[in-house]
Amino acid sequence: MTEPQKNLVKQWMLKAENDLLNVANNLQSDSIPWDTVCFHCQQVVEKYIKAILVIHNQEIPRIHDLEQLYNLIQSRIPSLENQRAELRWLTTYAVSSRYPVEIEDVSPDKDEGRRAHQLAKIIRNTCRTYMKCFSKDLIRD
Repeated sequence: MTEPQKNLVKQWMLKAENDLLNVANNLQSDSIPWDTVCFHCQQVVEKYIKAILVIHNQEIPRIHDLEQLYNLIQSRIPSLENQRAELRWLTTYAVSSRYPVEIEDVSPDKDEGRRAHQLAKIIRNTCRTYMKCFSKDLIRD
């Protein structure tokens, strides 16, 4: 992997980690905005998948559909196949949580927020484990 690729991967990861920090900060609040939690969890997954694309020198599509993005790395991380339905579900928060009436009744509750957070952590950990195979200096535990 070239240095510019490593730097871009690190930038994608930093953005994803900042989204995860936003989730952690919101979960500490007395009044949790579950739509914001779900949105940032979707962003974590999207950015880690896009970091994997950078590793393989693939074009980064300007899409938010997690299932479509996963299709681009499926052969590289087949273990995420069992998360496909969850990726489809989490995709709904990419846009809907940012606007008042994008799709019908997307007002996530605590259970959905926790579900989104769990999925984001699973995808993050899987991607980070995969990335260690390419460069030990990408991941600092």
